[in-house]
Parts: sequence; C-alpha cells; structure tokens
Amino acid sequence: MLQKMKKLLSLFLTLALMLGMAGMSFDQVQAAEGDVVITLLETTDIHGHLVETPSSDKAEYQYRLAYMAKLFNDYRAKGDVIALNGGDTFQGTPLSNLSFGKYLIQTLDAMKFDASAVGNHEFDWGIEKVTTNQATLADSQIPMLACNIFVKETGKPVDFAKPYTVIERSGKKIAVIGWADEYSADIMAERIAPYTISEDASLVNDLAKELKTKGKADAVIVLAHDDAQEAVEKFEAGYIDILLGGHSHQIKVGTGSNGIPYGQGNREARGFATATMTIGADNKVSVTTPEYIDIYENADKLKYTEENKGDFDEDILKISNTAVDEVAPLLNEEIAELPVALERTLIEGTLTSVMGNWITDIMRYDEGVDFAFCNDGGIRTNFEAKKLTVNDIYTVAPFGNLIYKIEMNGSQIVKLLEQVVGNDSSNMQMSGLTAKYDLSLPEDQQVFDVCLADGTAIDPEKTYTLVTNEYLATGGNKYSAFVDDSISSVNTNVADNIALIEKVKKLGKEGPLVIDANPRFVEGTKPAEVPSAADKKTAYVGRKFNVKINGLADDAKVVYSSNNKKVAVVNQNGKVTAKAKGTAVITAKVTQNDTTYKLKIKVTVKNPTVKMTASTKQLTVGQTYTFKAKAYGLTGDIKWTSGNKAVAAVTSKGKVTAKAAGTTTIQATVGGKSVSCKLTVKQK
Repeated sequence: MLQKMKKLLSLFLTLALMLGMAGMSFDQVQAAEGDVVITLLETTDIHGHLVETPSSDKAEYQYRLAYMAKLFNDYRAKGDVIALNGGDTFQGTPLSNLSFGKYLIQTLDAMKFDASAVGNHEFDWGIEKVTTNQATLADSQIPMLACNIFVKETGKPVDFAKPYTVIERSGKKIAVIGWADEYSADIMAERIAPYTISEDASLVNDLAKELKTKGKADAVIVLAHDDAQEAVEKFEAGYIDILLGGHSHQIKVGTGSNGIPYGQGNREARGFATATMTIGADNKVSVTTPEYIDIYENADKLKYTEENKGDFDEDILKISNTAVDEVAPLLNEEIAELPVALERTLIEGTLTSVMGNWITDIMRYDEGVDFAFCNDGGIRTNFEAKKLTVNDIYTVAPFGNLIYKIEMNGSQIVKLLEQVVGNDSSNMQMSGLTAKYDLSLPEDQQVFDVCLADGTAIDPEKTYTLVTNEYLATGGNKYSAFVDDSISSVNTNVADNIALIEKVKKLGKEGPLVIDANPRFVEGTKPAEVPSAADKKTAYVGRKFNVKINGLADDAKVVYSSNNKKVAVVNQNGKVTAKAKGTAVITAKVTQNDTTYKLKIKVTVKNPTVKMTASTKQLTVGQTYTFKAKAYGLTGDIKWTSGNKAVAAVTSKGKVTAKAAGTTTIQATVGGKSVSCKLTVKQK
C-alpha cells in the first residue's frame, strides 16, 4: 500500500512539474540560476486605433487595445516585461484626432508602456501639441526617445525627446535608445522646419558602447521609427542586443546580416512583436528571434460579449467607451455652409456627378497638383443644402483611405480615362481636367478631347501630378493604369477624410462653399483625327528612336525625310538614327482622308554623357551619403568607385561611407564615360 502511494505521489509531482513548465517559454525553462529573463513586447504605428466603431451599434465595436492589454497582463503574470511603442501613435482616427490623442496616451499609460519612439506623425498637429504642457503627453510617464533629432538653429538635441532611457528589471539595467528615420519629407514643411534629423548611425553605435562599457546598462535595445529590416543594417553588432522598428506598416521579424535580431509589430493595433531577452549572471545577453502575435486575424474576438468579456482589460474598456462618448459632440461641429444639394447620381449623358465634382475639387485644393481622382464607391452619401458637420465628412468618406500623390504623363492619364469608360463595375470622378468619350468606337480608343481645367489640351509627353486614394492607387476597381512600373507613387500617410475635414473648415471660413455643377466627362462623337507629332526631340549620338505620330489613320501613307543626314537619318518606317552632334529637321509627309499634312520634328543631337545629380564635397568620419548620377545616351549600369577606399568606401548603388580622414575621388562610370567628384573626409 505504501509503495503504491509513493508511486502515485511521484506521478502527481511529475504532472505538476510538466503543467508548470507548459506555461513557460522554452527560454524560461532553459534559464540558468541567476539569469534574468525578460519578455519584450512592441507595438508600432497604432495611428489612433484604440477602438473601432464601424457602426453606432456598440456590439460591433472592436476593442483592439483592451484585448491586447489583457495579453500584456498575462505576460506580466509570468515574469518581467518591457513594453515599447515604435511611434506614430495618435494621428489617424476621428476618436484620436478629435481629442489630440488624449485617450490613446491614457491607454498606453494604463498598459504600462516603458518608452516610445518619435514617429513622423507625431509632428502632424505640431510636435508641441503632443509633447508640451497641457498636450497629449503632459501627464504621461512614458518617455519619448530619439537620439538623432536636433534643433536646427542650435544643433542641440531637442527637449521633447530623450536620447535613451534605462529600465530596471530584477536588478538588471536595460537601455532603450531612440532612433528616427530621416522622415522629414513625410512631414509638413513648417512643422519640421525647426528641426534636423541626422542619418549618422554612429550616434547609436557610440551611445550603445558608452552605456555598456561604463556600466550604465547591461543590455541595449534600439527602438526605431524606421523599417526594422532596413534599420538593423545601419548599426554595428557588439553592443546592440535587439532592434525594434516601425514606420513601414509591416510585420518584420528576423535577424540582420550583422547578427542583431529585429522585430516590428505591424500597424493599427493589429498585433505586436515579442522576443525573450536573457541576461545571465555574467551579464551575457541573448535574445530570441522575435515573433509576431496577430490579434486581428479574427476580428470577432475583439468584440465585447458576455462569453469573452474575460479577454479584455476592464480599465482599457472604460477608457475606450469614454473616448467614444466624448467624441460624439465633436463630430457635430459645424464647419461650412453648403448652399445647394450634392447628389451622387450621374448627370445624364455623362460620367460626372455633382458630388463627385465637389469631393475631387476638395481633394485637389491646396495640394499643388494638377488632378484628383476618386472612385464612386468611395463617396457614400448625398447631401441636402445644409450646414456641414465633421460627422457629414466622415459619413461621405468613411474609409479613411490614405492619400497617394502620383506622377503620370499625359498618355498614361488618357489610358486611365479609357479604363474608366471601359469599366463595367466602377466609375471615377475627377478634378482638374475634362474629357469626352465615344462608345461607338473600339475599346481603348473611345476617349478624346482631353483638356486641363483651363481648356488647354493634355500633353501626352508631359508629366502631371495627381492625388487619389490608396484603394485606387494600388489598382483597386481594376484601374491598373495606376500601378504601371513606370509611374511614381508616394503614400502621404494622410487619411482622405481627415484632409477633407481640414480643407472644408478652411474653405468654410471664406463663406458658403462654391460648387461646380458642370459635367467633366461627357459622351460625344469623336471627330476625324488630324495627325500630329511632337515638334522637337533630343537624341544622343549612336542612339535610335521612332517618330511617333498621333491621329494616324489605318490607311495613312507616310514618307519621311531628313534635311541634315550628317546629323540624323530616318528610314521609311520612321526610325531615326542620331549620327553626329548638331540639329536636323525630320519631315513626315502624311496622306490620309484625301488630305496631305507635313509634320516637322526638330531633332537636337548631343554627345552621350554621364552627370552627377547628387553629390557632396565633404563628410565626417562615420557619415554616409548617397551619390547619384544620370546617364544620357548611354546604356548599362553605373559603376561606382572610390579612389581611396581607406578614406571612403562606395557601394554599387553610390552610397558612400566615410571611414578615415583624408581625400578621395568618387567616380561614376557607364558606357565608357565617367564623372567624378573630389571628397574630403574630416574627423568628428
């Protein structure tokens, strides 16, 4: 009997041990005596997404951070935790924007975050709105970190962020160094004007070394508002134990080529990155490869119900509901007088709606662009004549699509309009241009008479700028013209409805809104085309090009000639060969529809060359700079070389790293032609 009881006791103890270990990570199980094990948690680019309110029905609310907070609590119940945030925290939703992030920072404080990076969108309201007295962070204990943002006038570190902070866990000191990507171009010019952002990676490397060698820190984390996978390669291993990033709105987990592990927690409180840091009794630090924990893959679990109420942090739930209740009156703010009704219904015989005119005019307003486009599906309601409120704007444009700025030439714009006419499932509204279409013609040949707002014809070769929403910019509704590889597209990271509100407020102060009810895309009959061609062209010796004639009928006859065959010759297929420096006139004699036209193209032939388009004459040791060059009339990749690699090294992409004091020559070569720049490197 005694023997049987001993066996049962042994089995019970074994099961108890196994069950206890099941709640621990592999690294915790393996921790040796004297080791300190810390769970690292990182969110980034939350952009105001405390709670989602897709409708007024509270049962549909998605409590993202309340759900995440409960998970953080569970980690803390098992051991030491450091919680970090990668920046771009507040701007992005009506709930957060209208309170200037008040409830977001209350939430992060309640979730016991230890530090936050400075994101570019922290500047959107003016950095003082976020960091100064009576502002978003006025009563917060969470330090903002950035070691590379300086006051332009004095060169001193900014006072709204610390270079680093030191966090103590179980007797160990963990330093967190802040780093900001050079994101000045992503911020309104006047908001970033007082500051400079350094790209000198030695600011981090030297600080990490100092913190460890002087005993100020046992471990070092870099917290960057910078794509983690790219940022990790900027820094040196040895004193940095892990990098946690942001800015690019992506999931990034892995290990850099330098051996530093990196993680990045996606965006909009959809999940977080986590890793386990172990600091041994001998202060040797090891960090697991980070993982990403997704809380968004099943959005229903983020809805509060009786069945899953234990999955939420009650304090964060209260903050979330208070935020929603307080925002309601702010949404009722009257911002402009609308003197006429706005309808989404298309004007008869056109692809234009008056509401579409207004929305795209507001999109284009104050942007310094030529055109604006918006899909009909992104315009969700009609307006009667009334005083518009903030809520009206969120109602007509509820999605918060990010605005993209895009460069397209005139022929690409025409191709886009052809896709609008041929799209059975979607239509598009536009501002800044007018056009006509003829449905009796073959597809892709139906659009004609495309003009700018001032009535001048669109230039097929000229580059124009436009704004549109993220959905269209990424090829939504089958508008593939936006995603051609040759098109330049930049995400402004500004939500369209936020921009609409600010612009309508501004216009509303000037008086009743002005509405253009004139149709912009009208059905018509396309007239017989008259052939045309560009009147001038630049070419390079040894290169060839084809004369492009617009409006050429299928049965047209063309005879080509050159008035200076020493400079350029042309064959009867319209192919021109540039032979020597100088000018020549190519004549295309076109006969069609019983009419003869003479088109003349002035060709200027130049010698091939390569030129520096971005260069600097001086760097300090540790600095980097990307030289740029452009080849004219030459083919092949540009080859970069440094005359003295000990002074400065250059990559195949032209990125120069200053290594030691001295002088060198940076040279770009392509097709047998070279251009160079003398570079002086100085000590710090």
